[in-house]
Amino acid sequence: MVYNLINEKWIPVRRANGKKEFIAPWQVTDDIGSNPIVSLDANRPDFNGALIQFLIGLVQTTIAPKKDRNWMTRFTEPPKVDELKTAFEIVSRAFNVDGDRPRFMQDFKPDKWESNEIDKLLVEIPGDKTIKDNTDHFVKRNSIKRMCLACSALALFTLQTNAPSGGQGHRVSLRGGGPLTTIILGDTLWQTIWLNVLNESDFLDKYGNSSLIDDASIFPWMGPTHTSEKDQLTTPEHVHPAHMFWGMPRRIFLDIKSGESGNCDLCNQNSSNLITSYITKNKGTYYGSSWHHTLTPYRHEKSDLISIKGQPGGITFRHWLGFVQNDRKNGNEPAVVVHTFRLQRQPSLENKKTLQLWAFGYDFDNMKVRCWYEGKMPLINVEDNIRENYESAIEQLIRVSELISDNVRKYAKEAMFTRPGDVKGDFSFIDNRFWNNAEPEFYTTLEKLRVAFSDGTDTIVEIKLKWLNTLFRIGEQLFDEYSQSNQIDVADPKRIALAHRNLRKFNQKNNKQIMKILYLPDKPTISKNK
Repeated sequence: MVYNLINEKWIPVRRANGKKEFIAPWQVTDDIGSNPIVSLDANRPDFNGALIQFLIGLVQTTIAPKKDRNWMTRFTEPPKVDELKTAFEIVSRAFNVDGDRPRFMQDFKPDKWESNEIDKLLVEIPGDKTIKDNTDHFVKRNSIKRMCLACSALALFTLQTNAPSGGQGHRVSLRGGGPLTTIILGDTLWQTIWLNVLNESDFLDKYGNSSLIDDASIFPWMGPTHTSEKDQLTTPEHVHPAHMFWGMPRRIFLDIKSGESGNCDLCNQNSSNLITSYITKNKGTYYGSSWHHTLTPYRHEKSDLISIKGQPGGITFRHWLGFVQNDRKNGNEPAVVVHTFRLQRQPSLENKKTLQLWAFGYDFDNMKVRCWYEGKMPLINVEDNIRENYESAIEQLIRVSELISDNVRKYAKEAMFTRPGDVKGDFSFIDNRFWNNAEPEFYTTLEKLRVAFSDGTDTIVEIKLKWLNTLFRIGEQLFDEYSQSNQIDVADPKRIALAHRNLRKFNQKNNKQIMKILYLPDKPTISKNK
């Protein structure tokens, strides 16, 4: 019996009543009226990130709405499970994990290639050099030796979707190594999927060659691999637009013959077909930089679009510009689905409540994974007539936060070291604390701004000044903590005092640089109506 990802119950989910279970993809709307499925529930956060992209890709590929009206209908009246099953079965031949070729996310013509242990599908597993040097201190070798078919398929999809540079000729993912993904979250799993699906005409017209409708143009494992021995590029013009969800840069084939029985080392589920190894070869599909994935924010660099990648420090409101609204200064723009939702769909929803944006991705240093980050931000619904001024004010709040964060780090270093300019090392932990500590007040401030702009009150300056005071207070707290000002016996009191004086000298509401960023009047006043 072939293990098929459309027919098998392999996706871990959680229902509204808290019950965890495994479903087939077409069951996402099961019992949606009384006990809906509300979230994914894999045992690894990166697997949840991969699963939601798998489901969005499957729906975008098979049952995307024709027009806005169709999208709204399905949002309020989700399809029945039988309807989804019928739609997904049309492509089920592309989702066999084992059995005869072609197999899901595996090379069409494997040969006598290099063999790897199955744990190498996981990006955090130490490489050969790390093991040789005996430096696998935190993630130990041989911790994952056997995977069930479901976990193998999910690990394979996760790797192909996020692939970092993997050595000579081992290609990166369609969006580059470790792309960030942003997903609009709904109240149910179906809403989360549907909120991130574009209308069919918009999708087919803009993101590839919609005249190519053969299986291999959508699901690359259904035909011979577009290899890249001479760095030949595969661009959107060579494939169908839906290919973006099923990119396959790595040539991999699971060694199913080595299967054995027992519990999977990842999910601990019993399986009669555990996989211990796979074979691989370099020079797989080379996607280049001409792709525009609908779930990822991008940065404009001259005529190119560069996908935003994970970076140290995590995901906080410092990423608001570029994740939620355009970052005009740096050329960053939100994912297509976010832009579409905020400008076209959110104003039409009957329920005007604020939804959330879920952002996630790996932070890679070349082929080495440093961390997995994820965070959430509110998608505040604002009227079109205030949007421009509202977003301009938000940009000002973030720009002034950047300025003060930089100065807190600068003066904390001046307090700690005699010659701070000569001190090497990463002091971004101060910035990270600053942004994390300010985040709750930032979102409170956004709501105050929305109300002020909507009501036409004269409290905008007052709101900006209160935000400024929040930043000053957090800066002072972090300075005190990192300058060792409370350990006068081991620190240099004169140096600390000078640094503190400089910090306060800078952190003034009448600082011309701050006033310019926030568009503050020369003599800001507090509203008497408050």
